[in-house]
Amino acid sequence: MARWKRKTPTGRTSDEERRRRFACPSQRGTFDDIDLSFLDPADPDDRHMLILAEHPEFAEAIERDNDEVLVGDEAVNPRLHITMHEIVATQLWENDPPEVWATAKRLLAAGYERHDVLHMLGSALMGEIWTVLKDPESPHDRTRYTRRLEELPESWHRLAETE
Repeated sequence: MARWKRKTPTGRTSDEERRRRFACPSQRGTFDDIDLSFLDPADPDDRHMLILAEHPEFAEAIERDNDEVLVGDEAVNPRLHITMHEIVATQLWENDPPEVWATAKRLLAAGYERHDVLHMLGSALMGEIWTVLKDPESPHDRTRYTRRLEELPESWHRLAETE
């Protein structure tokens, strides 16, 4: 049982609980001979395993030491994909920056599924990382990152059209 579950005085689930459940929901079953119900999403190592369990095809590719796998007709780096999920999950878990959760709630309210929302958040994150890596004179800029989040989902759809 997750140790971080908390109810409000009215018995409703708190926004913190919803945010954390969205970031990394508890799971049942086994993955890699591990009983997932014993993993604590609050622990970063357990969270890593829970994210891998949501992506068995990438976990297998990582185990085989593959640098890329085909998803549809697109080549994807499995390590980078899992890392992106972990960073977004950590941002959501810690609510830092809070604009990530605000964006996730906005996208969920617009009808997008959880995994697509995580990918959209990841696309904003990867855009910010790319900017910082390509221009060492341009450090991380929270305002720029927030603007990237605000541009979702349109920026994500544009990105999908160019691939």
